[in-house]
Amino acid sequence: MKLIALDIETTGLNPRKDKLHGIGIAHYDEFGKIVKDYLPADSEKLKRYLANPDKHIVGHNVRFDLKFLICNGYTINCRVWDTKLLAQLIDENQRLGLKDLAENTFGADALLNKKDLDRAISYINGRSVADLCAYDLADPDKLHYDTIAAYCMEDCENTLKLFTSMWEEIKRRDTVMKNKGFAMTPRDYYEQETLPLEPVLMDMELRGIKLDVEGLTQFREQVINENKRLVAHMSLLAAKEIAAIEEELYEKQKAKKKTEVGKKNVQKKSDKHKTKFNWQSSEHLADLIFKKFGVPTTRVEKTETGKPSTSESALETLHATLPDENLLKKVLGEYKKWKKNVKLVTTYTGDEEKGILSQVEDGRIYAEYLQAGRGKEGKQAMMGGTVTGRLSSRNPNLQNLPRGSEIKKFFRPDEGQVFVYFDYSQLELRLAAHLSQDKLLIQAYNDNLDLHQITAEAIGADRQVGKAVNFAMIYDASAYRLSSMVNKSVEECKHIIQEFFKLYYGYKNYLWMQRKFMEKNRGVLSETGRFRNLPELFTEELYSKGWRHALKQGYNFPIQSLGASITKRAMIELHRRNHKIITTIHDSVIVTVDADQAFEKAKEIQQIAETVYPLTVPLKADVKLLTSLSESDIITKQEETNEQHRNNSPVEGIR
Repeated sequence: MKLIALDIETTGLNPRKDKLHGIGIAHYDEFGKIVKDYLPADSEKLKRYLANPDKHIVGHNVRFDLKFLICNGYTINCRVWDTKLLAQLIDENQRLGLKDLAENTFGADALLNKKDLDRAISYINGRSVADLCAYDLADPDKLHYDTIAAYCMEDCENTLKLFTSMWEEIKRRDTVMKNKGFAMTPRDYYEQETLPLEPVLMDMELRGIKLDVEGLTQFREQVINENKRLVAHMSLLAAKEIAAIEEELYEKQKAKKKTEVGKKNVQKKSDKHKTKFNWQSSEHLADLIFKKFGVPTTRVEKTETGKPSTSESALETLHATLPDENLLKKVLGEYKKWKKNVKLVTTYTGDEEKGILSQVEDGRIYAEYLQAGRGKEGKQAMMGGTVTGRLSSRNPNLQNLPRGSEIKKFFRPDEGQVFVYFDYSQLELRLAAHLSQDKLLIQAYNDNLDLHQITAEAIGADRQVGKAVNFAMIYDASAYRLSSMVNKSVEECKHIIQEFFKLYYGYKNYLWMQRKFMEKNRGVLSETGRFRNLPELFTEELYSKGWRHALKQGYNFPIQSLGASITKRAMIELHRRNHKIITTIHDSVIVTVDADQAFEKAKEIQQIAETVYPLTVPLKADVKLLTSLSESDIITKQEETNEQHRNNSPVEGIR
């Protein structure tokens, strides 16, 4: 295979706003020697190469580079490879940054030009290579051009050499595993899933999603005002207790001053002098709950240092145990609302400096989707993707928008469009049936029986408990874990587990076979060929915390990884059929379609989702038409009215 390694240098990380400084390339000549060059941002020769479907390129986290090139008039038709994604398939536990991989593989000499670059960045008082690129583009003499070019070409050379060694290792493992009788290997996974998903994700990232900025800004202000009211109400309810805490804070701060003048300058109820009660302070909150309200510390969970916890789960448990007329219960009820709102404002909505509102470009949000972990963008190594193969999202994290909040309502389709949303129904349990070949699990799904009710009757509980047990036990949950989920004693849960595995004995046998596989192969393999290394099974003491955690990961992996593969393969097929994917959230996918074709497109999307991967049991996708990312904004099966036409709410969708 002949290919060139490619890397770019830019003035920033935004392909729509920042500028290209230049493009580095490296390739092997006919004698096996590496040839390098640094091309101008507008290289006609490179444009022709990238537009040729018979050509190959490789990069490290290359989607970043390709987005810049596309925004600068390049067309990408060539075959694209990525050393970061290959490195993750070889060992997902290693650091995946290019510098780390190059230094670990080739030694410190692989990064010689980086030292010159760092000196140049320091010379201009910059913080990154992007600063140096911006400085150089504005400099008529281009004093730092050669330094930047050498650094970029060094990255290209390292990428080319890494690809050569990695691809040989992938092929070697493929041969070994195929000889052992494995149907699918990491090479298959890479070629059938990882590679073809990259253009899908790039398309999603370049498309972005429309945001109702005015509506979200107004919502943010409403939340801020509501929080002011909640703080005032909480402070009123606990006025006596807070006054006592503030008096103690006042005396404490005065005691720190050595002179009388200093003591007199300390002000009561002052943020500046730290004498005012702060609802954001876990220390103040703990003082209020456990000292002033006198809640026994034995009633709540503890932190690692042994102090009573004020975590969300701890306070939720405490709130549930208090009688309705209790004053602290009322305070904690308001505190829960306030805390939720604080997160909405600081983490999700933000303002012009942080949060979603700081990431708006021309009324759109352009999130990133990661298949692998630590990348090259930015000074600090950043995590992304998951070891199971699920995608992660950042800038912003659209997968982490709070359920049931109004924030999702402000993400809208473009004019004349609606969203088609599909989510796989009981995917993990269906995959458990498929992978284990348990006869009862398979029968339940093939005959459309109520699996949760079957389990509930077998363990002598209601359907809700049966449901919780099903989802817990496919991952071999302990009696202690199950106890916290179904609110039963550990002894009762031990009995439930025994009855569960009597009922689904085929699944119990599957878990045993999984464990034997892990012990033999030092890891676990998904049905689609993704391998998960589990070194703790061999480096940790038997039955230790680390060993048990690794074993649990091994049980979780085949189901979660296959679920991720099915979702991604559905995305690949949707993209192949020219559907415009907006985003994905775990096992769900959102596609934008023309409103006047919404019903027929929704049926086509559902058919793709349900047939994209063959299982022993049927795949079932629940499909909805939505007017926003919020599932509450569902369009019902009523045809649009003239009023809806005028309001650009085109259809009333699908059931």
